[in-house]
Amino acid sequence: MTFGRDVIDVARPRKFNVGLRKQLFWMFLLLVGPLPTLHAADAPSSNAEEKPKRSLLSDPTALLITMASHLEKDPNPVVVTVEDLPITQGEVAGVIRSLPPSFGNLGMGEVYRYAIDVLIRQKVMMLKAKKLALDKDPVLIQKGKVAFERILAEAWLARQADSAVSEQALREAYTREIADRPGPDEVRARVILVPTEAEARELIAKVNEGVDFADLARIRSKDPTASEGGDLGYISLEAVAPEVGSAMFALYPGQTTPFPVRGAAGYFILRVEGRRQRPTPGFDESRDKLERELRASAVQRAITSLLNEIKMVPGPKAEEMLK
Repeated sequence: MTFGRDVIDVARPRKFNVGLRKQLFWMFLLLVGPLPTLHAADAPSSNAEEKPKRSLLSDPTALLITMASHLEKDPNPVVVTVEDLPITQGEVAGVIRSLPPSFGNLGMGEVYRYAIDVLIRQKVMMLKAKKLALDKDPVLIQKGKVAFERILAEAWLARQADSAVSEQALREAYTREIADRPGPDEVRARVILVPTEAEARELIAKVNEGVDFADLARIRSKDPTASEGGDLGYISLEAVAPEVGSAMFALYPGQTTPFPVRGAAGYFILRVEGRRQRPTPGFDESRDKLERELRASAVQRAITSLLNEIKMVPGPKAEEMLK
């Protein structure tokens, strides 16, 4: 989607003529600097030979949270102006936080560009809506009230989550859940990703006939690992989607899945070539994971407590609907 110069004023010289999306990405780097890399706890391993792959990530939420948190540290800089309406880093962070977790698989650059696109479209449509006096529509005003109440509720939950995280709580969780325990099991795996079950079954038959798995991956796989023969390196169970992980970790070295494994990105054929156990991760490596778990537990406790305390009296219409 493109806009004329009378609509958007991008805060970069006009001679930088490589397209709006590239401008926005480079502006992002100039304004906030490079984003921090995810900690080892969010990836299969810090070993150089181990490469987490996007199509198999089970919790890409970590990338979205990292991006949004980094932008929120300095929310005021304006990255784009749509007519007289600025778009700030804080607004970009808000869009990123609202994205479904699967968007984290796209990578930081694509997520940032998508968030900018969303906000540009939103600002332009809002301007058109105001010209039609839609901002005075009582139905829309009521919807806005409901939306604001939801924002307040989410802010309260976020505060409950924040209060659960402290250095002491993190270290106690590490001692309780991780310290002095064996590290996670990992498998050395290869993967082929195809769009249909029929194609996956065809390739499984070829593997069973003796065709080299890596060669098939290079030729037919749609996974980012195709050029490397589908090599994932060593990967832990928690680093892959549940449906993929359960099939992958049921294999012994040298085995290939006898049936296609359906995932969010398509149909997978999996092969395991090795197995090992990682050392117990240290506190710093585990910190981000523990923090997410503490936050999630705090939110669940807060919601449960509220439901136990609150008194609800359904109105007559609700009672009719529930009959």
